[in-house]
Amino acid sequence: MNNTKFYYLYSILSTTALSFFNPILYIYLLSKDFSFTEVGLYLSIFWLASFMTELPCGAITDNIGAKNSILLSMIFRVVGLILLLSNSLILLYISAILSAIAESFQSGTLTSWLVNVNNKNNEEIDIGKVLSRSSLYSLFFSAVIGFISAKYVYVYYKSLSIIFSMIVFIISFLFTYLFMQKLEQTQKISIENLKGSIVTVKNSLKETLYVKSSIFLMILFVIPSILDLGPSNQWQAVFEKLDADIIGYVWIGISVSGMLGSVIYEKLSNRLSKLRILYFFVGVSIGMLLMFIFIQNVYAKFIIFMLFIVFFTLMSIQISVFMHRYLVKSDENRTTTVSIFYTFESIIVAILLSVNGVLTDKVGIENTWLAFMALVGVIILSFMFVKFKKSRIK
Repeated sequence: MNNTKFYYLYSILSTTALSFFNPILYIYLLSKDFSFTEVGLYLSIFWLASFMTELPCGAITDNIGAKNSILLSMIFRVVGLILLLSNSLILLYISAILSAIAESFQSGTLTSWLVNVNNKNNEEIDIGKVLSRSSLYSLFFSAVIGFISAKYVYVYYKSLSIIFSMIVFIISFLFTYLFMQKLEQTQKISIENLKGSIVTVKNSLKETLYVKSSIFLMILFVIPSILDLGPSNQWQAVFEKLDADIIGYVWIGISVSGMLGSVIYEKLSNRLSKLRILYFFVGVSIGMLLMFIFIQNVYAKFIIFMLFIVFFTLMSIQISVFMHRYLVKSDENRTTTVSIFYTFESIIVAILLSVNGVLTDKVGIENTWLAFMALVGVIILSFMFVKFKKSRIK
């Protein structure tokens, strides 16, 4: 099994596990009588914990190897899902912390591993095409599993979707343990490696936070996440209010739209290599969300939301490529540098998710989405003004 094939298969397994509970997580928590504010705080704790663990987990991964990191990730993930079965608010928040640690150990790990292994073997890969193809495969399984989970499994017994997710994560653990060993000689966890992690963090910080262009890129790359705060977390509640039976079909639509976005990116990757294209995608996405809010017909909402997903997928792949192309300065600190960005993103999202929950309880979902669109608009206009001012000075 070559490196790229392992990357694809692991991505499919991971996506399958997540797809059992992702399509129903928000309404699952609401069904347990948690309020929008409490669910928002749960999501906020997840991102806050991600902020606190992303950087150290990334540095540890650079020193203990991708295999150990991914195995640890899945252990934390399974325990976090077990706690989701409880009705306790405290256990819910502990679950958020454990899930965040799991995500921190995995985020960017496999992609960085694939790039580094191929660089070490002097094998060139088109990382943009690998990412888009991986997204295509994963989204196909996501569509099928997510539909089954939302349409049948969740309806039959709400907690069953969580249980199935745990089972697939355990299978993923075994797959990684058995097959990834042949692809990479991982290091043993030791005090020396952990000390090396501290040095890795310092070097990566010098390459990013102390460079103005890197700070600009990180702010630019986090804008889509701000724009997607409401849609990605609350679409289930929006469509359930309109027609509860449509949720499974919406999930399929999301997956198909994601696949379409991946195909478009793979075909046009050379033409989407400029940063200014990201501004265009953000502008179109805002327009889509505005139409989604003000149009009341459920079928029109469905179509518009799918178009939004296409553009958001393009932005997501584009940002992943841009991080490795423009933000990372050296292979040795690749995972840590990517983790610095995710840490920055986690700070912003953690704060805004709590705001999202409180605002939703007070003014409703649609008005809350409008508030975040306005925030993104202000940020984009500020960047354009600063850039215009600098060009005038030159």
